[in-house]
Amino acid sequence: MNIFDRLPLGLFGPLTGRNGRRMWDLIGRLAQQFFGPDCIPTYAEGYLHEQITKEIERFLLDAQWEDEERGEILTTPLNIQANNLQERLVTTGWLIEDRVGARVFVSMRPVVARFFEAVHQFVEDGPPLIGGNVQLVFNQLRSVVESPREQAQGFISAAQLCVRLINSLSATTLRARDLIKELLRENETPAFVKRFFGEHISELYVRDFKNLRTENHPLRLRGEILDMVSQVTTDPVARAELLAGYATIAKSSELPEQMLDRDIRRFERLIDVEQFIDRMDQVMEQAGRIAASHLEYRLKATDRIESTIEDTVRSLQRAETLGIDAEGSLFAPAGLVSEGRLRLPAPAPVKQVRQPMRKREMTLQERAAQLLRREMTQHRDSSPKVLQAYVASHLKPGETLHAQSLPVSKVEDAVAFLALVHIGSIARHSPRAIQQNPLLRRIDFEVELLPFPARVQTPLFDAPDFVIRRKGSHAA
Repeated sequence: MNIFDRLPLGLFGPLTGRNGRRMWDLIGRLAQQFFGPDCIPTYAEGYLHEQITKEIERFLLDAQWEDEERGEILTTPLNIQANNLQERLVTTGWLIEDRVGARVFVSMRPVVARFFEAVHQFVEDGPPLIGGNVQLVFNQLRSVVESPREQAQGFISAAQLCVRLINSLSATTLRARDLIKELLRENETPAFVKRFFGEHISELYVRDFKNLRTENHPLRLRGEILDMVSQVTTDPVARAELLAGYATIAKSSELPEQMLDRDIRRFERLIDVEQFIDRMDQVMEQAGRIAASHLEYRLKATDRIESTIEDTVRSLQRAETLGIDAEGSLFAPAGLVSEGRLRLPAPAPVKQVRQPMRKREMTLQERAAQLLRREMTQHRDSSPKVLQAYVASHLKPGETLHAQSLPVSKVEDAVAFLALVHIGSIARHSPRAIQQNPLLRRIDFEVELLPFPARVQTPLFDAPDFVIRRKGSHAA
């Protein structure tokens, strides 16, 4: 029994009707964000009812929901729609609600979570790696031979892996046959080529298919695998230990002997792996021949030949009506051999004349713009050297000056004023930054911001008030 047989009967109820596709998108979104293998629930009991409802509301904002009977967009409030959808998922068996005290917790049914995990694993893993699975079985059996009782569970897992390996080869063969039937229904050649090389070659093939028959492929170990199985199951001591390990993990309704015999038969399926590989070879070769012949036919019977035939028929009809010689893409406009149809000689290449490089002279407009940009840069200079000269022009060594007394009549004054406010802010919040800066460390003045809410009002600025103190020891 596979995972789909264990799903509740009403599970796919919400996936039918007009909103079936949107409901499936919602369930996939909830499974990925809340109930995936990497998700950790907020509480041990699961997620709060409100958390799931909020996520459903966000989903409804992206997807418009329709009335299944009238086909119209629902006008019901968003929170009511979200609660109705959540109740529907709980009723049909996708989600489970548990009440603990006054709070309601939501979780996903375990079989549904495994279903999404299986689908996600199938999509992410892609084509199987036969060699890796065989190597895992071989390594596991080596551990079983060394300690049969402790590795009984590993023996069971290796047997199950052998069954999945054989089933993957068989499923790949069947999928290849079904895909070829679908490809032959494609009406456009580009779509046929894209699907063949995108699905048949990339998705259906076993990833290490071309190396299955090589001497270094792990599949060569299947004989040793069967020998180790025979060794651990025929030796009386090893078999007794293995059965003791089976007894610790067996269900109440199963006997260890029956479980061991079932796993031995699973390992023996490796004997027929060669037949499955030969069958896959035949199907892949047949699929390649069908695809090649179909593609060749498509390339020959394209729209190009049809347009050529139509052009020829129109040319013949027009020539017959006008009583002149036929003309068209398949008919020569004149005789097959004539002077007009001879190929003209190739013209001699023109010899290039080397020109010396000349330095381009700037125009008056460009020179004026350059001078203007230079003046603008100089007027907006706020380097420590310029600030030192600005302060020295207004303060003598050892003097103190308030911000209100600084002139702001020129551009240079305004730039210096803003720079001093910036230095004062740095000195208040990070005094060490002034000492660590090699440029600011050389200035002979200090800027101190006055406590809030002191402000200075100027014709240009409304800024925090500050005081400038020029050091006497560094006076020029």
